[in-house]
Formats: sequence, structure tokens, C-alpha cells
Amino acid sequence: MDWVFFLVKFIIAFIVMNAGLVITAYVIYGERKVGGHMQARMGPNRAGPIGLFQSFADLLKMLKKENTITGGADPIVFYAAPVVSAFTSLAVLALVPWSPGSINVGGTNVTFNVGDVNVGMLVVLALSSLGVYGVIMAGWSSNSKYSLLSGLRASSQALSYEIIFGISLVGVFLLTSSLSLVDITNAQTPAHTAAQPGIWFVLLQPIPLLTFFIAALAETNRTPFDLVEAESELVAGYHTEYSGMKFGLFQLAEFHGVFAMSVWSSVLFLGGWSSPLGALFDSNHSLAGIPVISGLLGSGIQWLLLKGFLFIFVFYWLRWTLPRFRYDQLMGLCWKVFLPVVLLNIMVMAVLKLIFFQPGLNLAGSNIELFWWILAAIELAFGAATIMGFSRIAGTGWFGEAERPVLVERPLIMVRTVHGGRGTIEGDARTIQRIVGDRK
Repeated sequence: MDWVFFLVKFIIAFIVMNAGLVITAYVIYGERKVGGHMQARMGPNRAGPIGLFQSFADLLKMLKKENTITGGADPIVFYAAPVVSAFTSLAVLALVPWSPGSINVGGTNVTFNVGDVNVGMLVVLALSSLGVYGVIMAGWSSNSKYSLLSGLRASSQALSYEIIFGISLVGVFLLTSSLSLVDITNAQTPAHTAAQPGIWFVLLQPIPLLTFFIAALAETNRTPFDLVEAESELVAGYHTEYSGMKFGLFQLAEFHGVFAMSVWSSVLFLGGWSSPLGALFDSNHSLAGIPVISGLLGSGIQWLLLKGFLFIFVFYWLRWTLPRFRYDQLMGLCWKVFLPVVLLNIMVMAVLKLIFFQPGLNLAGSNIELFWWILAAIELAFGAATIMGFSRIAGTGWFGEAERPVLVERPLIMVRTVHGGRGTIEGDARTIQRIVGDRK
């Protein structure tokens, strides 16, 4: 019955939304904890055991903060901006295929996702591109030059990297002949059709995985692409004038975006919920009947979350490792490096598929698996050559001239002795140029 179907889907949507919020709280906690250990600090360790309740303590603090608004700001747009950012970030989880199979409720088969449409990936791309409107609205409505400059940066950055974000997936669409996320996941499992590879797309599309993930960094304004909120230039960027829970909604949108992009990277390139041991422990296979073990090692939501947490750790790793790019380097990397590489990969993928899978080929009577593995070897070699070539030209200033040290005259004061932790200044100040001259 229709009402049973909609009721079950509503329950699934409620669970997904609230589980996403809880996971986001621990994504924030994980970033602070991992960053602390990377910098030889403890990280959060006061709110609950090893600081596990720190994000919830921060939530209570933000709820108690005063909601302020700057003079001359547009109140409607100002209040709507964080809501738009948070909504678009949460909405993309509605199309994730969380687990294989379906459940029978009242004679109706219900799959483990909120919605499945045959152009699901286009819906995801549309929702993710709407998130930048919240940033632009915040920058325009705040009546602050820092926020406005941040909104302008966000618009140009999103326009550039949204192109890379989308066309990186053309190879995936060629491999699956579908835009449905359920079909994309099934194409990477043993239950694939004859015209689909049945192996994870990371082997068939290594370069698009790299460009897609880097574009996801830019989409979520994460280091090294966090020029939208560069604190050394724009105070805090688009949310400079926000306080209380409005500021909290912007943080929710950013960190939930990290979780969502990690999940999408897993679905598109690492098989989603499929297990690397699925050929042994999935249903109708040799070891499928072992209690507990087959449930843990077979395909399921645990593998999707595990792969997602792997990508989340890469977000952390890059955040605490890389410095921020300059804006000309950010744009040059997109238009001069990623765009040509992705377009070349699409051409290579299309030509290889046309060579190995010619129109009219009898897929049932051919050694189709060998063709896929040959194609994977060629794509991996192409990916290695691309990365090597990129590393060779990275220092030539092709996507942004490197900064060079400039010698300037500046007083240099020497500290000769130390007493009680404080330096005692002795002698006259000399200039750097004189010191260089003395060394010569």
C-alpha cells in the first residue's frame, strides 16, 4: 500500500537525517582530536570521557549565545543564508544507497535509501551546487567588506570547481551506462550486469577520483582551498558577522559536507556498501551462512561508513598538513591542470571502451572480465603518468608563479643574554643588508 511505503520512507529519512547530525558532531570532534595529536596536543578531553561530548557542549553554548545582526544588514537574507547552507548539505544524503537489498513491509518492497531516481547523480550535483548560495547570501547581506569579499571568492571558486566536480564523473557514467546511484553501486559488485565491470571504479578511474576529491575539498571550502574564510585576510570570511546558532548552522553545513562528500566518494569509486570479500560472504556464495561473521564481512552499510571514515581522515590529514594556496594558484590549478586532465581522461576512457566493447559484441560469449582488467591496467598506467607529469611541471609556475624571497632593509636586534626567561637587548640594531654584507 502507498501509505505504508511513504511511512517507511519517512522513518528512513528521519533516521538518516538524525544519524547524519550525530556523525557530523563526531566529525567535528574527530578533526579537533586528530589535529591535536598531529600537533602533539591532547585535543578535547574535558567534556565527557576523552572529550566525546565536546560537540554537544559547543551546541549548548551556541544556543545560549546572543543572536546579533550588523547595522544596515538585510535581515531576511541574513537569517536565511545559514538555513540554505545547512539544508543543501543535509539534503544530499537523501539519495545515498546505504545498503543492498530491500525489506518487505505490508507486501511492499522498500529499499534502504530515502529516494532513488534514474538521474540521481544529477540531483546530487544540483543540490551540492546550491550550497554556495548560502555563502553568497551571507556575504552580501552582512554589510561587511570582509564578508562581501568572501562571497565573491566563493562564487568564483564554486563556478570553477563545480565543473571539475561534475565532469570527473563522466567516466563513471560511461562505465555504468546509468546516472542512478543504485546502478553505479551495483556495477562495482559481483551482482553486476554483463556490460558492467564488477570491480571498484578506483581501478578504472584513478585520476577522476583524485580530481573529484580535490574538487570536493574546494566545494566544502577546506584546506588548502579555504580562501573563502582566510582568517589572515578576511577575519572569518562570510560568517564574520554571525553569532550563536546561525554561526553553528554554517559549521554544521561545512562539516556535514565533509561527511557527505566522503560518502559520495565511497559510493562512486569504492563500491559503496560492497565488501571486498563479497564474492565469499554475500548471499548465495560459499561462506554466506556463517552467523555474525558473514554479516560483518559481507556487503552492508558498515563498509560504506568505513570507506567514508577513510576519506574523512584524508580531509583531516590535508587540513593539518598543507598550507593555504594563493588565489591565483587555486584558479590556475583548476583551469590549467585539472580541466585538461579530466577531458583527456574522458577521451581515453571513451576510446578504450569503443575498442574493447565494439557495438554488436556478444558479451555473453566473450571473455569480458579480461577486457575490464586490461582496461584497468591501462587506466592505472595513464594515472601514474599523469601524476608524474604533473609533479614535473608543478614547480615551473604553470598554474601560478611561486613566491620568491625579497631582500628588504629591516632592523635586526640581537638578543645576547637571557635572565629569568626574558631576553636582555644589547648592542645597536643593524640592518639585514649590512649583515649580508658582513658575511660576504
